[in-house]
Formats: sequence, structure tokens, C-alpha cells
Amino acid sequence: MNARGIAVAALVAAMYAALVAALPMISFLLWQVRLADALLMLSTVLGWPAVVGVTLGCFLGNLMAAPWGSALLAAIDAVLGSAANFLASYLAYRIAYRKGLRSKILAAGCEIAVVSIIVGSYLKFLLEWAFGAEVPLWLSITGVVPGSLLAIGVLGTSLAVALERFFEGAPPK
Repeated sequence: MNARGIAVAALVAAMYAALVAALPMISFLLWQVRLADALLMLSTVLGWPAVVGVTLGCFLGNLMAAPWGSALLAAIDAVLGSAANFLASYLAYRIAYRKGLRSKILAAGCEIAVVSIIVGSYLKFLLEWAFGAEVPLWLSITGVVPGSLLAIGVLGTSLAVALERFFEGAPPK
């Protein structure tokens, strides 16, 4: 990755971590709307630097703001959450990088599925270990879906489409 790519990755990571840290009350727990996840769709426009940025940003944001009351549980959330972000944004990058709206919608659906399944699966255990709340796996996964639909599907896709249109209209370098 060149210097510009590193700068883009750092900027995306900082935005992601800042959104998680600023909005912990809606970024964690069973029913969450992690607005920072809208940035996952940037991989369809910005490519590999965005994949790296949302992965690192999630790691940092989860370490800083996780409500689990334990450094070990925060670290588990940071590692598994950033792995989910990496996989979701990488797949979206491969599906829809610099392609049209249909590809972006398919990429968003893929990201929603990956994030909901991975995060929902380990969230069940974090809730149990941190708070003693026994939540069925299906409920833990479906608890992540609505927020992902809003953040990734609506906000993220809109952001990616608008940014791609901006780049198309920008003067050449």
C-alpha cells in the first residue's frame, strides 16, 4: 500500500473508532445499531485501504469502548469483531469495487450476513460471561440484523454510491 493508501486506511480507522467510542450505547449489546458499520461499504469505492481501515478501526473502537467490564472480554470482542469487519469488507471489495448500484446492494447484503452471523454468534457468549444473560443463539444473531440493515444496507450503501458519484465527477489527477 502506498502513502495515500496508508493515509486513507488511517482516516477510515480513526472515523470508525471515533464513532464506536462516541456511541457505545448503541454500538454494543444485543440490539445494536453500530453506525460505524456504514463505513464498511467504503471498501466498494476506496478498495483495500478501506478494508484495512474498518478492520483496525473496529479493533481500536472495541478495545476503547466495550462495556464488558473485563479487558479479556474487550480483547475477544476486538479480535472477533475486527475479523468480522475484515471478512465482510473484503468480500464487498471483491464483489463491488468501483461497480454500480446492483453490485453494491449485493455487497451490502453479504456484509450484513457476515457481520450478523459472526458478531451475533460470539455476542451470545460475551453477554453470558459479562452479565450472566443467557440468550439463545438465534436471538443473538437476529439482534444484530436490524442495526446492520440500517447501518450497512441503508447508510453505508448510500454513502458508497454518493462517494463513487463524487469520484466520477472529480477532475482527473
